[in-house]
Amino acid sequence: MCPEFTPALSSTSQRRGRSRSSTGVLFILFTLVAGLTVAAGGPTNSAQCTVNWNGVHQRIDGFGGGVVFLSPGSLDPMTATNMDTLYRMDNTNELGLTLLRVRIDPATNWSNARLDAQKAVARGAGVLATPWTPPAWMKDNNSLTNGGSVLPTNYAAFGSYLKSFASYMASNGAPLRAISIQNEPDFVATYESCIWSSSQFVAFFHTNAGAFTNLTIMMPESDHFDQTLSDPTLNDAVAVTNVSIIGGHLYGNGNAGATIADYPNAHNNGKNTWMTEFLVNDQTIGTAITTAKQIHDCLTIGNMSAYIWWKCIGDANGLLNAAGAPQYRGFIMAQFSRFVRPGYYRIDVSSNATSVSAYKDTNSGNFAIVAINTNTDAYVNQTFSFANFSAASVTPWITSSNQSLAVQPTVGVTNSSFTYILAPSSIVTFVGQLQLVPPVITAIAVSSTQAVLMVTGASGPNYTLQASTNLTNWQSLQTSNSPPIPVTFTDKNVTTYPNRFYRIQVQP
Repeated sequence: MCPEFTPALSSTSQRRGRSRSSTGVLFILFTLVAGLTVAAGGPTNSAQCTVNWNGVHQRIDGFGGGVVFLSPGSLDPMTATNMDTLYRMDNTNELGLTLLRVRIDPATNWSNARLDAQKAVARGAGVLATPWTPPAWMKDNNSLTNGGSVLPTNYAAFGSYLKSFASYMASNGAPLRAISIQNEPDFVATYESCIWSSSQFVAFFHTNAGAFTNLTIMMPESDHFDQTLSDPTLNDAVAVTNVSIIGGHLYGNGNAGATIADYPNAHNNGKNTWMTEFLVNDQTIGTAITTAKQIHDCLTIGNMSAYIWWKCIGDANGLLNAAGAPQYRGFIMAQFSRFVRPGYYRIDVSSNATSVSAYKDTNSGNFAIVAINTNTDAYVNQTFSFANFSAASVTPWITSSNQSLAVQPTVGVTNSSFTYILAPSSIVTFVGQLQLVPPVITAIAVSSTQAVLMVTGASGPNYTLQASTNLTNWQSLQTSNSPPIPVTFTDKNVTTYPNRFYRIQVQP
């Protein structure tokens, strides 16, 4: 993406769906009938889905926005108040973002990036740094603009330059979560830009990426998430070891963005994928719901681990407007970022007619289910069923045209199921806590060589058999990950001790 104050744009860039020159809170009318919530007015569709605790997919790394080419002085560096709104969760006006994207200035004017990153890191966020161009002297056109490529003889110097930025940030209390090689290497722009071909990436990562010791490296940040740009690097036995994250943008196809697809080559090589830039110059609820669906598709179709919106602040497309007030899209982002925290895992949602995704924290047992109704005039009577876990209740948070990240009354879960009516053009996040049923050792069979224990309890959690000779010092013997119930454990050292005590440790 380019600076919003850049003049003189080509018609091509405007056709790509972003202006290069200026560059569910759920509202439901309802009546209560025999304890059921029934929508009043407008058609109502019915849908059912099953959330499976044991169907584990990708780890979530976070959700965020950029502070790139902001108006210097007026918007950049960001104020502490605006950073609170973006990155804290002390009240419902705060979005709880967890990632910040900053630009690496080729003239080494890095103070604003540092100041913004320091504030984000102090609020618990991670920082992604991206160059739009290297210094001009490193390139074959000796220019910061109009594309050009890094000269192979300067690959080592470019690597050192990026490492110096990372060191500068780390030494100033703003260590990077990741550093990218290039913004949109497949888009020739009149503003700051640099072109990298797939073969150039391979050559760079094969021979020079050793300069990035202890850094998390991202590539290629393609303009339209072009997998052919990163495939050769992933297929090179040496180059692939120097890349940690595959990032990309979604420009093309107007407001809907480029087609979202899974990336098996990246995921099979152990690389998380991030969507690191998209924008629409439209702040209406309808387009914000389109963004919600795009986030959903990135996570469920693309199996991506992070989603970063173009700009944190700005009237045309910011998550906050220039005055610092959250926009619809900011609250849409919060429906994910406040409740799906880094380290959560996406879990299965099957038989789903609407856009529903689900996430769990395996340490705490917290979970979130995000449901999006993209219909502009129809309600959805959505039933959620739980497989391999249970919960006593869930708490809905809703964003729509009438409510912004508004918490709703708790909904009880009966027989591992609940039903909720999703209003048109809304997004609802249901927040809950795994309900653990205490495990019971129902049988112990002792022979001359071993003890076999049978355990019953809730399906879904991990069970660890622990043993002790004094009821004080406990040793973990065996763990069954999300086992079918009942689960059987075997202790083959039972005859070693005159006394043997057992207990079961439960983890979500």
